[in-house]
Amino acid sequence: MQFYEGIQAQPDVLRSSAKAFGDALTSLPRPAPESVIALVGIGASEHVARSAAPAWRDGGLRAFAVSASELQYGTDSAADIYVGLSESGRSAETVAALGRLGGAPRVGVTNVPESPLSDVVDHVLCLESGPDSPVYTTGYTATLQAMGMLGEHWSGTSTDWSALPDLAAGVLDDAAALVEELAEVFDVARIVDVVASGTSSATSGEGALMLREAARLHTAGHETYNYLHGPMEPLDTQTACVVVGDGREVRLARDSSALGCPTLLVTSRDDVASSGALHVLRLPVAPSPLARAVLEILPIQQLAWAVARRRDLAVDGFRYHQDDIKLGEQ
Repeated sequence: MQFYEGIQAQPDVLRSSAKAFGDALTSLPRPAPESVIALVGIGASEHVARSAAPAWRDGGLRAFAVSASELQYGTDSAADIYVGLSESGRSAETVAALGRLGGAPRVGVTNVPESPLSDVVDHVLCLESGPDSPVYTTGYTATLQAMGMLGEHWSGTSTDWSALPDLAAGVLDDAAALVEELAEVFDVARIVDVVASGTSSATSGEGALMLREAARLHTAGHETYNYLHGPMEPLDTQTACVVVGDGREVRLARDSSALGCPTLLVTSRDDVASSGALHVLRLPVAPSPLARAVLEILPIQQLAWAVARRRDLAVDGFRYHQDDIKLGEQ
C-alpha cells in the first residue's frame, strides 16, 4: 500500500479493526487493581505507548510507558504486566525486551499474529488492520484505537468507538485544502517543530517522525511545557510549527505565529481563528483522548504527503535501510 492510499484507507480500517480487536478482547482477563502495567514499544509504537499511558492512568490503571531500547538488555522486572506494541511483530528491540521479561504476564499487540513478538508473549491481540504503507498510516492509527480499547477493557470504562471512522473521514476532507496551502511554506522551512502534551504526546513524536520519513523535513518533537523552557529560543521566520492541543498550546501557537513562524494549530477550540502566519484546523470533539489522537495525526499525514509531492518523493521506503531492527530481514 502506498502512503497516500494508506492515509485515505484509515476510516475503513479503523472500522474493521475495532470490531476484530473488540472481539479478541473478550478472552483477555483483567489485571488486579494494584497491578503496574508497562507499555513497551519503539519508534511509532513507542509514541503510541506514551499517549496511552496517561489515558490509562486517567481511567484508573497504574500504567507507564517505557522504550523497548531501555528494556532489551535488562533482566529486572519493573512492572507486573507488560504490553508490547509492534505493528509488524518484528521490531527487534521490542521482541528482545519482552523475551527477557519472563515471570510477569506479557501481552502483544500486533497486526501479525504469527510473528516473533507472538512467540515471546502470553496473549496476542491482533489489530487485523490489513496492509500498511512503508511510512505507517493504517497500522499506527489502528494501534492508537486498540490501546484505547484495551485500556477501557481493563479499567471497566467504555467509549463508543463506532463514531471514530466517520470523524476521521471528516477530518481528512476538512484538512485537505489547508495542508495543500501550507505545503509550500513547510517545504522551505529550515526546521519544523511539532509540539503537544499529555495524551497528544504521540502526535508530537509521530508527527515529527513521519514528516522526516515521508517528506525528509528536518523536524523535532517537543512536549508543550518543556518547549517553553528553552527549546523555543531558535524560533524565527525559517521555523515552521505544528502545535496540537486546546490548552497552553493555543497561546504558544499565537506567540510563534506572531514571531513570523508559519504555524499550524490543530485544536478543537472554537475561540481561535486563522490570522497572518497562524493557520487553525479545528477538530471535532472525539469520544476519548486516544480517539482524538487518531484525528490529530491525520492532517499531519496529509501535510507530509503534500510536501513529499512537491519534492517528487514517492514515500515508498527508506533510503538508509537498517538490517538489524526488524527480525527476519536480510
